[in-house]
Amino acid sequence: MTARSKSRWGSGLVLVFVLFVVAMLGITGFLMTQDVNLVTDRYYDNELQYQARIQAMERTRALGTSAGLERTSGGILVQFPPGVPRMEIAGTVTLYRPADHFADRTLPVAPDSLWQQFVPTTSLESGLWRCQVQWTMRQEEYYLEQPFMVP
Repeated sequence: MTARSKSRWGSGLVLVFVLFVVAMLGITGFLMTQDVNLVTDRYYDNELQYQARIQAMERTRALGTSAGLERTSGGILVQFPPGVPRMEIAGTVTLYRPADHFADRTLPVAPDSLWQQFVPTTSLESGLWRCQVQWTMRQEEYYLEQPFMVP
């Protein structure tokens, strides 16, 4: 048998192994350059407070239709329960963008004489957003959330 007719399975095996290692290093290098964008910087702290949020959502549901969010052409209209002195309502309206937490916006709750607050959405980037309203009224926490799309 001559040297030319010998099987070169050993060289082929080494070549496949080297190509596999190079591919894995390339994929690892690529993935290390990708931005890992968690939903929030305090992800685990927020997860621990989730039971309090569930209770706030139940209290909001118990208010019925007196509290809610309505999407309008230029923004979101937040309706707070009437009859409560407006000075007793305190909290935040957060426009939360799941795809980019750097684009999130937080506004203070400031209901007008009709217990409504208009939140403009015309300057937001297009895509999926969530309007999250968290407020305190008579020492009780309340929470509303509604997803919306910006074209």
